[in-house]
Amino acid sequence: MPSDAKRNQSGRTHGSSVGPIYEELRRQIISTELAPGSDIDEKSLVKAFGVSRTPVREALIRLASDGLIDMKPNRGASVSVLDLNKLRAIFEASDLMERVTVRLACLRRSDKDLEIMFEHLLAFEEAMAAKDVTEMVLANSRLHLRLAEAAGNIYFAESYRRVLADHERIAQLWYGHTIQFDEQENNDLLKVQHRAIYQAVYDRKADKAVELAMDHASLCKDGVRKILSEGEEILAEVDTENLGLGT
Repeated sequence: MPSDAKRNQSGRTHGSSVGPIYEELRRQIISTELAPGSDIDEKSLVKAFGVSRTPVREALIRLASDGLIDMKPNRGASVSVLDLNKLRAIFEASDLMERVTVRLACLRRSDKDLEIMFEHLLAFEEAMAAKDVTEMVLANSRLHLRLAEAAGNIYFAESYRRVLADHERIAQLWYGHTIQFDEQENNDLLKVQHRAIYQAVYDRKADKAVELAMDHASLCKDGVRKILSEGEEILAEVDTENLGLGT
């Protein structure tokens, strides 16, 4: 039988195994179930997923391209650390990418883009109502990534995808705080901002959409600043003491 059709222990081809492994490991990293800086044991993953080493390795390579793990020769893989320098770089990059992609999305978005964006918007609100922080993070990323894809430029979309990977861990910290401490005002504002950005894109009002997107980004930055300013105690309270964030 040809090698590309060889099946693993679960009866799937190597190619069909990579996606689920990648998605599960990505979820564990975003939720900090796999803490920043922690080592990743490929042999343990092979056993846990019931597959050969090949799909595990391919999933790790994809995560490395996302910037979520570091792979070093003779040292194996580990979850990338999220420090204050990286935080600054993420916010600088995301501000720039938001301005470009939101403006182009207003000009180029299709009805299908709008339909999918609204589905992700509703999924975010449902996750918030259920207080499912990780699903909030993922739904938020799907919403913003579809907005970037609606801009119709593959280079911008891929760059934004890379920025979102690290941004998700920041969102996990912030959403976890707002949900745990029942900051209803912030939660309501998140929903209002998402819907306002969506409406501006729907109406093709580029300047308004960019303005709203920057307000949305500022809300996140202010929330993270507040958490960091309150020190290690509050970080421990929201179970993010291993997130690699200094004060």
